[in-house]
Amino acid sequence: MFTGLVEAVGKITQIIGSGTGRRVFIETDLDVSPGDSVAVDGVCLTAENVIERGFWTYMSRETLEVSKFGKTLRASSKVNLERALLANSRLGGHFVLGHVDSIGRITAMHRESDSFIWDIVLLKPEFSKYIVYKGSIAVDGVSLTVNSLSGSRFSIRLIPFTISHTNFSDRKIGDLVNLEFDIIAKYVEKLTLGSVR
Repeated sequence: MFTGLVEAVGKITQIIGSGTGRRVFIETDLDVSPGDSVAVDGVCLTAENVIERGFWTYMSRETLEVSKFGKTLRASSKVNLERALLANSRLGGHFVLGHVDSIGRITAMHRESDSFIWDIVLLKPEFSKYIVYKGSIAVDGVSLTVNSLSGSRFSIRLIPFTISHTNFSDRKIGDLVNLEFDIIAKYVEKLTLGSVR
């Protein structure tokens, strides 16, 4: 489990095919141990082999199909990194599981006073039921608040600190982003409707 507060920005430097998945090396100074769970752009992955300048991890076919990595995985990409939440940690964002629900596309970016507004559209509109105005959403692993909502489109507001401490400074219109909706909405749906995804 994570909080959506990015600890470091790493860089993918090597990608090796491994069966139906990919082994990926992420260069970072983040203190990671073998077996640690690390959120990589919001995807919970395991640090398998840790060396001085980073760690190797494995992306399964499921990860590649569900997340943006199936379309965007390439060497030199910068990724948001967060280690798993400790029992005695402060929860500054919201509960993020590292299980990507859907992919979104950035359709507009503009500055408003001292912040930045991004408009994002869901590639699968049926997931819009999990997004609520002023609710929490994880975008590429970053805990954010839904600023506005209209159908399958929503906007988020980013402060300069978030831009400078994540890989968001590299984002442009048309880019894909990993999305994870607030787990509370999914539990409520299951309890009230008995639905199972």
